[in-house]
Amino acid sequence: MTSDGAYPHGAGRHGAVLVFDADDRLTGWNEAAETLADADRLLVQGALPEALAPLFRGLPPGHTVTDWPLSGGGFVRRATGDGTAGGGTSGGAAAGADLSGRLFAAASHDLRQPLAALSLLLGALEGRLDAAAAGGGKGASSTTGRAGALNDPAARDLLNAMGNAVQSLRGMVDGHFDLVRLEAGLVQPDIGTPVVNGILTRMALDAAPRLDGRGLRFSVLPCSVRVATDASLLERILQGFVASTLRHTERGRVVLGCRRRGPDLRIELWSTGRGLQPDQLLALREEIRRPDGAGDPSVIDLGLRLACGLARRLGHRIEVDSAPGRGTMLAVLVPRAADGADDPPAAAEPAGPDGVIVAESGEDISRARVLVIEDDPMVLEALGALLGQWGCAVIAADSVDDALERLGPGPQPPDLVISDLRLKGAMNGIVAIRQIGKALDATLPGLILTGDTDPMRLREARLSGYPLLHKPVAPMALRGAVARLLGRERLKS
Repeated sequence: MTSDGAYPHGAGRHGAVLVFDADDRLTGWNEAAETLADADRLLVQGALPEALAPLFRGLPPGHTVTDWPLSGGGFVRRATGDGTAGGGTSGGAAAGADLSGRLFAAASHDLRQPLAALSLLLGALEGRLDAAAAGGGKGASSTTGRAGALNDPAARDLLNAMGNAVQSLRGMVDGHFDLVRLEAGLVQPDIGTPVVNGILTRMALDAAPRLDGRGLRFSVLPCSVRVATDASLLERILQGFVASTLRHTERGRVVLGCRRRGPDLRIELWSTGRGLQPDQLLALREEIRRPDGAGDPSVIDLGLRLACGLARRLGHRIEVDSAPGRGTMLAVLVPRAADGADDPPAAAEPAGPDGVIVAESGEDISRARVLVIEDDPMVLEALGALLGQWGCAVIAADSVDDALERLGPGPQPPDLVISDLRLKGAMNGIVAIRQIGKALDATLPGLILTGDTDPMRLREARLSGYPLLHKPVAPMALRGAVARLLGRERLKS
């Protein structure tokens, strides 16, 4: 502080940052933190948060103090604001953006929870219909009773329509929140060098059930090239392509693949269908090139508009081509990573006889012992119902402590742990799976489910080594991921 008691210009604006470890001990801070009141006396290695509370008591109006949990335990405490009691424009905008980011992240996560439960329950209901149809000839009543209702073709049509509606709602929720966060400058790219194959595989797991539900044959061609990009945002671009394709493709085939073009990798989504007339194609190309990203809804739909905005933010280029009566191609050009990029190699992904990535959704996963950790009771119940429908023995818990208690004394390790990313308290799903494994003295395969959209949290999840699926997850995508993980462990044994 200055001699008159005011904070130095920029101290609050740029943000005082303090980092705490898993034992809540201070491990580091930035220069802005050193300008806070009594910082020279209080900022010492190992200090507890309560001892540092006086640092933030004298902050002028307009400042906010936010704690962000870290994946390995601990948290980051950040103070942001305008640096003046009057609330300057730039700092006020920063504080507002920080608050808006937290509000949008919370709203997005909370809306995805009931959507996730609904999607999983629909999957469980579909399993009941399949079981009823398979057992219809074995002692089933000929009267119009419960079994007859479950075998009713009209009931299956209604179920499929409900599933499509849920997926459509999911796309709109994802699109609107990502678009608002993008336009508010709340999405910060985190550039790495991911292998494209991992992104393509997640697309196969996520998009295949949606396209299959529309009667479209979906193929994904594997690619081992590394690219320089933010993996989660590139995945959102491709999801925007899929959403646009679903809107405009009525029948035929959809193919996702890659081509090298000079220093770039061109990731293309081809779809058959009615295609675009020359004037429509020209208008679409003009909208894609618009620097402001405003977009005419009659020319460019939400999925593609979001993809264009994300591509601009990443410095990637989107291209489109189409022929009337033949179909449409959407492509994003991504720089290839420099030779020797040191990201860990992606695990080999399963492929069919033609080299096409496939999801083992038809594999037998019955009799598997699955521990599910989820702090939302609605989603926990839905996951239990769906996994139980597939024949799994489910141990459902809302925390690590609850999980260990339910496993019982001298517990047999589960075959698989499925955990939400965001749990109660400072512990997240990554730490939860590792803690369970440590407590049982076993290396457990794990799967992360999340409704979070924050790029930094998603990057933490991807770097953990555990597969990641986004809520609301399609039931067959979940089954395919579970089958893959169980299959790998059985091969090891």
